[in-house]
Amino acid sequence: MTNKKKFKIPPKRIDSSECVVHVGQHIQNGKVINEGEGYKVHEGEYIEIIPIITMGESIALLNVANLTDDSKNADKSFEAICVSLSNKIVDWNWTDMTGELLDKPYKNPEVFKNLNTEELMYLVTVSTGETPSEQKNESNDSLNTPLAEVQNNLPSR
Repeated sequence: MTNKKKFKIPPKRIDSSECVVHVGQHIQNGKVINEGEGYKVHEGEYIEIIPIITMGESIALLNVANLTDDSKNADKSFEAICVSLSNKIVDWNWTDMTGELLDKPYKNPEVFKNLNTEELMYLVTVSTGETPSEQKNESNDSLNTPLAEVQNNLPSR
């Protein structure tokens, strides 16, 4: 059920079937050596999102992309991303890996902390209002965005 709140920017419903989680993926020196097996864990599910990216989220993404061993910075950036997503994802029908319905995400940053890296990066990617396949169809200018940098530096597992 969609949140009945009236938003200044109307939420966009996005089919989450493109969200893939890989099992058995092997990463060596930051490069994917073996893709592993991909599972469309949210096939037939959706999110409703206000399709914007905030400055705070952009900074948090840059911080995540440039992480070293600074776990304090990583925790702050992760927290900022969870809060930002909870302000933008106003509804969903996502389920966990056992098929149980997840709590509603709006104003609930805690729900994002139990997602895996690939699910979270999918949500960050679609937070602009475009699916990964729509973004691939854009010009190469999108390769220089904070999100592109994060995706290049944080391979899925």
